[in-house]
Amino acid sequence: MTTERRLLPRLFLGPRDDPGWARPALWAVLALSAFLGTWSLSINEWANTYYSAAVLGMSQSWHAFFFGALDAGSFITVDKPPLALWIQALSARAFGFNTWSLLLPQALAGVLTVWIVHHVVRRSCGHVAATVAAVALALTPIAVVMSRHNNPDALLALLLAVALWAASNAIRSGKLLPLVWSAVAVGSAFNTKMLQAGFVVPVIAAVYLLAAPPRWPRKLLNLGAAAGVLAVVSLSWLTIVDLAAPGSRPYVGGSTDNTVWNLLVGYNGFGRIEGQDRIMSPGMGGGGGMHVSGAMPGLAATPGGGMPEGPGLMIGGPGGENWSRLVSSDVAPQIGWLYPLALFGAVAVIVDLWRRPRRDVQRADFLLWAGTLAVTAVVFTFASGIWHAYYTVALAAPLAAVVGMGVASMMRLARDSGWWGLLLPTAIVTTGFWSAHLLGQNSDFVPWLAPLVVVETVLATIAMTIPLLLPPVRRHRHRRSIAVAALFGLVTVLAGPTAYALTPLSTPVAATFPSAGPSGGPGGPRDRFGGHPGNGGFAGMPTRMRGDGQPRFAGQAEMREGPGRAEKVSAELTRYLVEHHRDETWLVAVVGSMVAAPIILDTGQPVMAVGGYNGNDPTPTVGELEEYVRSGALRYVWTSGSSGVQAMGGEVDTKVVDDSMAWVASHCTVVAPAEYGGDADAKTHLYDCQSPTRAS
Repeated sequence: MTTERRLLPRLFLGPRDDPGWARPALWAVLALSAFLGTWSLSINEWANTYYSAAVLGMSQSWHAFFFGALDAGSFITVDKPPLALWIQALSARAFGFNTWSLLLPQALAGVLTVWIVHHVVRRSCGHVAATVAAVALALTPIAVVMSRHNNPDALLALLLAVALWAASNAIRSGKLLPLVWSAVAVGSAFNTKMLQAGFVVPVIAAVYLLAAPPRWPRKLLNLGAAAGVLAVVSLSWLTIVDLAAPGSRPYVGGSTDNTVWNLLVGYNGFGRIEGQDRIMSPGMGGGGGMHVSGAMPGLAATPGGGMPEGPGLMIGGPGGENWSRLVSSDVAPQIGWLYPLALFGAVAVIVDLWRRPRRDVQRADFLLWAGTLAVTAVVFTFASGIWHAYYTVALAAPLAAVVGMGVASMMRLARDSGWWGLLLPTAIVTTGFWSAHLLGQNSDFVPWLAPLVVVETVLATIAMTIPLLLPPVRRHRHRRSIAVAALFGLVTVLAGPTAYALTPLSTPVAATFPSAGPSGGPGGPRDRFGGHPGNGGFAGMPTRMRGDGQPRFAGQAEMREGPGRAEKVSAELTRYLVEHHRDETWLVAVVGSMVAAPIILDTGQPVMAVGGYNGNDPTPTVGELEEYVRSGALRYVWTSGSSGVQAMGGEVDTKVVDDSMAWVASHCTVVAPAEYGGDADAKTHLYDCQSPTRAS
């Protein structure tokens, strides 16, 4: 009992030789991160319906679970590896399918990432650096947003932080096992978001070779063994899927030849860096450069809509070499509030540590985090393929770690050095003016905050600078006042990101462009398409659980006929499909996953997403579609009147989908719109392919 009484206080207060404030501060930061990640989480309902529909299907079918299929019928997979969705699907199986089971894993990932950053930074740079790093990460707006969203990026950020933590252990000990665990973490990150996981690999290898204690032959052998483990973990799921008979598994969404390897080297790999001519996902921007073209034979073409214009385009915009991308008005408010503090801090660390031995662990940890930050930032800056601002959540942990280490070094230089001590006030005032600049981009959002930040950082800078200009003996007497002024300045420069980080707690996170900040302003959420299930309803329909856990009637499902244009699958049509559904595998076939996903969420039934995400994946062929109909697996097909799409790089080949839809038009019977409350003049059609009167 006595031991237990001692352990409990130590758990909350930390070891006896730690500062009394250190462990309570850690608990406070973790509680802050948990609060930001979970408060009013239900307002996001299903968040990204594309992934939510897949999680629902994976929670209904283990076959769909393993392959990461969009629906329980396992017609086509999502266009990402399934690790993040596996975790969400297991949560849904354990706790039921609702917003909390869907989004809570990402909130927990955010908290764990904060703890890992604190732990690694504390070991090398002390409690002040660790606390600053943890607070900086917890208040990074895009990190808060992604911890409240079901995209895989929160898990990716956690796994990369784990990889750097394990690499730090390997460098400290020189042992192989921690390096193997680092490889396992990177391999798991690969099965979360493919090649983006690889950004840390050259950094870990280089720092390990530089700073690990074993001799060079042993280090090379250890790296070789870790590379083998990395290859096995990374390629295991890919290999199993590609070796499986195509007829026994779903089509690999996003690929052109039904293989994960093609998805890896194309859409989710080098295509993201070098650019690609594939269709951009809805909401990926480009100034209206993507539009719908062509029409299903026998139906009038639907006018293509360009992307909505405005500053929001860049958030989901396509790639393009752009050195200013990370400091743009759309990206910087999500990730970049502390850019100046990180830059001056990095200079301080270099000045502080450059004379340390090659194997110094503090310098090695700095190189791990700073190297990851630099490599990721360079790739993001010059990537020419599809790119979203929320990808920058991968920068959040390394940026926060560099900020924490930098503040600790600047404090040491302010205490012990000469002119280098002025780095601290310079960093504070520069960051303050930069924060005011970002806040000023939306003058209606907390208008008093920008001038307050300027005034307070100037005051803090003056309070630090005056004693720093004194002779060393007199400066030493004022070290407490310097520390207090520095703390005041740090709190002030965190006001801007805090204001942005709080907005997702009251405003639903956009499904396609997850972002924080004032709605409609630079860096703020603008897009909701595909985000929520419809809220129409009618009596008599089977109920499902709403995203907030409350029952609701199946309602309208939003779909995308083309960028900039939204159609509605009416409640009456949804009811008609459910009432006439017998034992077919799929409730209905529609063109595009973004059309299928809301119907899946509304009804809980599998829906065939012809052509995958945007309707341009070459599946199903006419022969496959005919076999689905002949075997009784598919009865209804709903068409929107157009299937051709055009990307910025040129026309995308949709012949397979066009031919399949032409077969439907010529072999199936049009259901009278009056039967499901449709508009006789609409360009959308519901076909019954099992009708006795259908064409033969």
